[in-house]
Amino acid sequence: MTSHARYERLLAKAIAAPDPVAALRAAARARSTPPSLRKALARADPDGIRIAALLVARLRFERVLRGSAEASDWFARDPAAFTESFRRYHHEVPLQDFFPAAEARRFSTWSRL
Repeated sequence: MTSHARYERLLAKAIAAPDPVAALRAAARARSTPPSLRKALARADPDGIRIAALLVARLRFERVLRGSAEASDWFARDPAAFTESFRRYHHEVPLQDFFPAAEARRFSTWSRL
């Protein structure tokens, strides 16, 4: 794996973590992370990481709701329960899909909708 690909993978994992900045800092300190990547990860702007994480979570949330009538109905019935379930999904399931239908299928499989 190239260093660029590894950097992207570490960044994507951190963005979906409950605390993206802490996850990125942990990756920057990890012995398994090559020194050149440690420096790059350590230089990442914390506010930029937080904003990126919020944007990614929002996009995934919208994809699930737009791609699944069942998810949309669940959200309308019980927004708090749906949101908590989505939060767990977002932290547990890596981002893999671009289109709403695929993200919604993945969420449905994960949540057993």
